[in-house]
Amino acid sequence: MSHDDPGRAAHHEPYTRLVMLARPGAGKTTQADRLAHRLRLTHLDTGALLRREVESSSPLGLTIASALEHGELAPDSAVMAVIGPGIDDAVSTGGYVLDGFPRHLAQAKALDAFEPASSRPQAALLLEVREEECRRRLLARASLEDRNDDTPPTIDRRLATYELEMLPVLEYYDNRGMLVRIDGDRPSELVTAQILDRLGH
Repeated sequence: MSHDDPGRAAHHEPYTRLVMLARPGAGKTTQADRLAHRLRLTHLDTGALLRREVESSSPLGLTIASALEHGELAPDSAVMAVIGPGIDDAVSTGGYVLDGFPRHLAQAKALDAFEPASSRPQAALLLEVREEECRRRLLARASLEDRNDDTPPTIDRRLATYELEMLPVLEYYDNRGMLVRIDGDRPSELVTAQILDRLGH
């Protein structure tokens, strides 16, 4: 089985538990949403789940809010506590496309230790888009949507963080034969079609 191409020989089942990986600005949320719709899976948007928890003012939400207010990432344990029930619910109704998680190697390993084993991801989809193109898209979005959080220094920092923290994640999934590389530097409809083709749909 190629590391670039998940093989059905390994498990003889359709791909219904997917992780979406990409640089900021590469369009992973758009593709996750499309895949979920086409394959009748649940799009688990980690950012949206965390925001919902914060808005609930639960003890867990307050912990997450405190971290974010100090410019930190939410603790891994808190993130897992939020997405765990989402994964359980999604698996019970057909499967998921996980967007925004994992962000580093420890999270990838935690996801692969998830119980039951039938809830763990089968494939990690990597949308490959050049860094310069991602930067261009983020700046264009900031201008169009009048977003003050997508400044050039912030964008550069986000892209640098991705390179630092995601390389071990990509190597981890590649070594496990789960990484599927997708040319994301094309029109979004063609990207979706390529993903579906690579997954055998």
